[in-house]
Amino acid sequence: MKTKHTEIEMLQKALEILQKTIKLTVDIKPNTVRATHGPDAVIRIALQDMEWHFAVGIKNKLTRAGLILAVLQLRKFPQKGLLVARYITPQMADQLKEMDIPFVDTAGNAYINEPPLFIYIKGNKPTDTYRPEPTTRAFRPAGLQVVFAFLCNPGLENAPFREIAKAATVALGTVGRVIQDLRQMGYLIDMGTRGRRLIRKDDLLARWVTTYPEHLRPKQLIARYTAANHDWWRYAELHTFKAYWGGEIAATILTKYLKPQVATIYTNQPLGQLLLKNKIKKDPHGDIEILKAFWEFEYNWPHRNLVHPVLIYADLLATGDARNIETAQIIYEQELTRLIWED
Repeated sequence: MKTKHTEIEMLQKALEILQKTIKLTVDIKPNTVRATHGPDAVIRIALQDMEWHFAVGIKNKLTRAGLILAVLQLRKFPQKGLLVARYITPQMADQLKEMDIPFVDTAGNAYINEPPLFIYIKGNKPTDTYRPEPTTRAFRPAGLQVVFAFLCNPGLENAPFREIAKAATVALGTVGRVIQDLRQMGYLIDMGTRGRRLIRKDDLLARWVTTYPEHLRPKQLIARYTAANHDWWRYAELHTFKAYWGGEIAATILTKYLKPQVATIYTNQPLGQLLLKNKIKKDPHGDIEILKAFWEFEYNWPHRNLVHPVLIYADLLATGDARNIETAQIIYEQELTRLIWED
């Protein structure tokens, strides 16, 4: 797990490079480095007799979903948010500029638009050799299945290992190793005779939804398909095939906020009857994706034909689409806040 010391070193390096490049006065405001919640720090940028203050979010490695989640977190701060990262790719830089999210990185890339101050630098490459920390077992594919089961089933972390393994569809030995990792990373505590308890659920959820699209989701994809009728999904009865809507269609059913472009289905059943009934054929460029369901549990909510909202949320963030991101935030507020609420 990333330490606060490492975060602040990254912030200091990024600010030093920015000062050398633009000749600004930039400093970290005293007593603003966070302990638990809120921004990672607050910085001051001064130019002549003007100054600006930014609430900083620091990220080491950024995936597409991780970038979007970082933006959503920055927008919760009362002050203007600024993203600090080891490296912002040119594509990410353009996306952040379009969303008007200030950023700086340790390669010298930056965007700040606070008139009369305007900075936009992209395309600088990192000069250091990045050695990512080894991925812990909790965030490798099988571990992600266990964490997903925990997030969807409050209290499951206190169940017998065999019950956890069945719910997450993993080998029995995986459970103990994942629990050990979660304990070491501060996501799980032992309470003696009262068993185990999952904590810091909001942070764990954030880490899961940014890791899932990269490490687990690609392994679950069965194939892509096309249907003869574009609106076929409105009349498809997935429950009869033991299949579930995910992604944009699940979000549309929940919020009525989207016009879905991609149909996402999760199932662990044979596909023959589902494809035949709905006149679906394989197409590598199709707008239907069918993935293998990687869980074996029921969850208590009224939408029996949809995957769990944790997975809908992750699917939406993974797209990077602005409308999907807005919808993901609605689902977070309506469905997920109750799951991550701490006693």
